[in-house]
Amino acid sequence: MSRIINNTNANANAPPNCHIEFLQQFTVKEHARLDRPEVWTAEEHAFHRELLYTTKSNLPDHAPETRINLAILSKKWKRYCTEKLKTEDQKLAIKNIDCETLKDFITFICLNYNNKSQGSIFHYIRGFQQLYRLASGEYMNRNDSEEVYRYYRTQLAPRFGHRPPNTNGKPVLNVDTLRVLLTFNIAYDNGGLGLGRLRLQLTACYQLLCYTGVRPGELVDAQRKMPTDGSFEELFDSEAIQSANNNDVMDKVSIKVNQLLLQEPVNRDRPKALCYEDILFTIVRHPVTQQVAPAMAIKFVNHKGADKRPKPTIFFFTPTKKLIFDVVLTIAALALADKAFAAESITDALSLFQKRPWGTRDCIALRWKPEMLKIPVFRRTRDSALSANEAMLYSTLNTEMGQQSLDTGHEQKLTPRSSRRGAGNAANGDAPDTVRDQMMRHDPKFATFFNAYLNEFAKFDLQNAFLEEEKQVQLFRMFAHASLTRDPRASRNMVPKEVWENTPPDPDIVKLEMERDALKQGHYRIEGCANEKRIRQLGNDIRLMRAQRDRRIVKGWHEYYFQHRPTWDLDAQARGEVEEHFREPEMHTTIFERAELARILCLQPDDWTGEELLQHRIKVVHLMVAYCDKKEPRKIIKARPEAQASRSGGKGLKFIAASEPKLITASKSKLITSSEPALNLFPMLMKTTQCPDCIGDDKMPLMERTFEFCRDTVRNDHWEDRHLTGRERAEQRGEPIICKHPACGDRKFKHLDHFRAHVKSDHGVALRSHEQVLRRRLKKAKHREMVVRTRHRN
Repeated sequence: MSRIINNTNANANAPPNCHIEFLQQFTVKEHARLDRPEVWTAEEHAFHRELLYTTKSNLPDHAPETRINLAILSKKWKRYCTEKLKTEDQKLAIKNIDCETLKDFITFICLNYNNKSQGSIFHYIRGFQQLYRLASGEYMNRNDSEEVYRYYRTQLAPRFGHRPPNTNGKPVLNVDTLRVLLTFNIAYDNGGLGLGRLRLQLTACYQLLCYTGVRPGELVDAQRKMPTDGSFEELFDSEAIQSANNNDVMDKVSIKVNQLLLQEPVNRDRPKALCYEDILFTIVRHPVTQQVAPAMAIKFVNHKGADKRPKPTIFFFTPTKKLIFDVVLTIAALALADKAFAAESITDALSLFQKRPWGTRDCIALRWKPEMLKIPVFRRTRDSALSANEAMLYSTLNTEMGQQSLDTGHEQKLTPRSSRRGAGNAANGDAPDTVRDQMMRHDPKFATFFNAYLNEFAKFDLQNAFLEEEKQVQLFRMFAHASLTRDPRASRNMVPKEVWENTPPDPDIVKLEMERDALKQGHYRIEGCANEKRIRQLGNDIRLMRAQRDRRIVKGWHEYYFQHRPTWDLDAQARGEVEEHFREPEMHTTIFERAELARILCLQPDDWTGEELLQHRIKVVHLMVAYCDKKEPRKIIKARPEAQASRSGGKGLKFIAASEPKLITASKSKLITSSEPALNLFPMLMKTTQCPDCIGDDKMPLMERTFEFCRDTVRNDHWEDRHLTGRERAEQRGEPIICKHPACGDRKFKHLDHFRAHVKSDHGVALRSHEQVLRRRLKKAKHREMVVRTRHRN
């Protein structure tokens, strides 16, 4: 068969060796296609049927999250069997369970575990039904299940004061709440996140959550950890299929069949999070204005139930008028920081925005590098270092979103679920129900949106509609969202000092402290004493209980404030007092890029022309790329109370570079602009309490580089915990040990001992020797093991 050779200009401008790369990829795919298992013989199929006869085919195929829940519930059931039923055979006990025993088990859970809502107990009852089916292969009697539900609702729930479902409300985000969160995240948040990239990742997550309504597990790593106590393996044993011929000699037939059935499953070789291969970044030409602009499409594949019934959804994103809402800019900045674009000419923001489709084409796709396709866009940070392939954790997103929402004056803590509700309610009524259900990944026959996501506030002025008067559309738009009760004066931790000073001591903590003092017998050092294990365990328990009590006080005062603040204001008006006057909010930062980003994004005027918007887009992406590598201070100087109390959505910002007013200018983005001040700021002879690695890290602010610890011992602990591990790995790889001090000029050493000698002789800082480091590590490991053993025994 003759080959047809196309002589058109389709291959114009292609690299000369592109055919070699194609043939290599094609060869790899051909080998993968041919690598298939051999066909089984009749004897092998017979052996396979014999194995299948011995396995239970009616067991449910639970999702990974459900399996983890069942493993955790089985631990509680095992404890109940051991302590109350006095039996170790928990499987036999669950097979022979009756209605009365199940009621007693639910009572045991209410007594021994900290459950506050009825929904949690309902979850335990449903989980126990699944556990019963998994153990016995049969469904639980429906009458018994209903009797357990009735017993809990009528007897246990009122007795323990469990909260009924849907009593605390369901906050719904809108554009005003998103603007407040984005403004606070960029301009006002004084909590050091470690790395500037993490702040940009939070910005992109907030935007995508509100624009798509996806669950957080489609953006970041939301997978739970498997139990490590063996309960999971005990419930779901992957080798149960071998039980047919465990005691027989394995022949060739059985070995071949087992090799296929018991081999490890092939993973997707990518984390369950948003990766670069899910994003299609393009440069498009507008069909009407003919203007060229970047756009992107994201395929969300990690939706709920994707392992069984994959049904991805694709969302498109275009540039927005307000730059603070533009997710395209944020994703472009992260991609440029990762150097993910396959085109070698795209190196910065200017080169990206200069690209345009050629000829009559309306769109040109910007491909990613092959090695970046399965890399998560939002990645995890460890000690101010960005992970190469670990996705950002859901706990980070949920914690930071909750803290920032409280710091911005919201009455309730906002979660990613609040963004999902806001997106669904924004589409409800504006888009057809089929499109809304597609975006929310809902099956229309179950009416999930109306049961779980519909805003509990009726967004319709029925009163004026009945009276045939003009409807208050703007008022009802404000009534229906979480920003209605927001108080800009409030923050997450605003407990007055009088509360802390007059709070009575906790009797439980006092009891533990008295026991610890009695065991210590007035001695400060406890290493080697007879009660060392118990003393350390008591110390850990006391610290944990104090932290928990402090959190309860902070949360309680936050609720007390929002309950009584309106009454305080009304009483002040009745007394004729003048309304409080707050100063304009101020942002304290030592990072020039963050200050410039806040100025552009939060103070954008409405009269920018198209050319001005383009120039500011380029500048914003350039600043974001530079900010990705900047390390935020561990302790940011706190703004004045007046400025903190008057935080708003971004009006009247003032920028203060704390401790560095002379180093940050509007035209230069480097802290140090010449060699002379660098030598003056970083002398060769350091102070003994300064870190020799931090002082040479140009990604850190000046105040962090020159930070002085309280004692040499604390500085040594910091250097060993933060920097020594990386240097030891470099020494194991045979890489040179580099002194990062500005005056040394990246001087290289062969071993760590040489580096220690150089730091002591030239910089005047004495680091611990290798033997001292090992003794400290062994001591810490011993203490940790001691505490863990004591906790397990108790």
